[in-house]
Amino acid sequence: MTASAIPSSSTTHLNTHTRRVLPIEEALRWCIRDELPKRRHDDGFLSSGGDPVHPMWAGGLFTKVDNWKREPGMPLALGDPDPDALVIEDELMRLNREIRLAEDGTAEHPLDLTRYEISHGFGPSVRVDPIIAKVRGDVVDRIIVLVRRGAVAWLLTCAKRGGRPDHGGPAECEGVMGTRGQVTLWLTVSTEAGTSPDGEPWFITSDQKTTPASGGVYRKGTFCKLHWARDIDSVAEDRAWYAVRHAALALLAVRLKGKTTLVIGPPAAPATPWIKEPTPPTVLQSLLPANDPGPVALRMAPLRPLPRPVSPVRKIDPATYQLAA
Repeated sequence: MTASAIPSSSTTHLNTHTRRVLPIEEALRWCIRDELPKRRHDDGFLSSGGDPVHPMWAGGLFTKVDNWKREPGMPLALGDPDPDALVIEDELMRLNREIRLAEDGTAEHPLDLTRYEISHGFGPSVRVDPIIAKVRGDVVDRIIVLVRRGAVAWLLTCAKRGGRPDHGGPAECEGVMGTRGQVTLWLTVSTEAGTSPDGEPWFITSDQKTTPASGGVYRKGTFCKLHWARDIDSVAEDRAWYAVRHAALALLAVRLKGKTTLVIGPPAAPATPWIKEPTPPTVLQSLLPANDPGPVALRMAPLRPLPRPVSPVRKIDPATYQLAA
């Protein structure tokens, strides 16, 4: 016998290593893309695609022509879906039922988006301007109500794509240009238009185009109108879609803890990237004039060779010339 039959520490592997914590995004992607399509007769949640996001689909306005939400099945040799994937699917169906009950008003909504601060940086606070803050808050609340209806369908869409939704970044605007490609300047002008019965003057206020008073100097009150390529409502909607996905993932991670053989962790994506994301670097303005060609290249004088030493003069006596030769 060349080898010992007694097991040793070098020939046995104890299952003592720590299992890797799988983020809930990866677990959901594995469930939706790799495991659930193995079912040959899929009458579960994956084939339906969740509740439709748009209200017209939910109201039955359109009719499905084909089963376009069903991905191609996998070969029978791959077997049945993993039991952990079925557990994840059950939790998705449970979350979908709870959202339906919350929409009917018979239960509390499971997804709370108040901690995500979707309206962060949208304008003046309540202490500065309570009216504008109240109007902006009502708009954000309506957007949240519409977005939460399609939370599970949005989870399925992101899991199939295998990516993370983008919150879109800040609002984007630019000054309104004139016909010559320059920013149009405006000035609010008040024109007297009669008097009131009490003798107080009436004024009509209007915006009129203006030009700088002199080179680089503008009249007081001069402004330019803005064209919003991406307004605040679009920013709020993108943030709401991001927040509802993160809230649903966090809820699923809590509910799946201890129910599967997988070690499922919280979402890997940040909760509020519009608050904690780093400030983009600022490009400093060049101090050189636009027509300055830049510093002139230095010219080095060529190095001259050093003078060779003069050899001593040989004096030859004609009498001894033959011997010198």
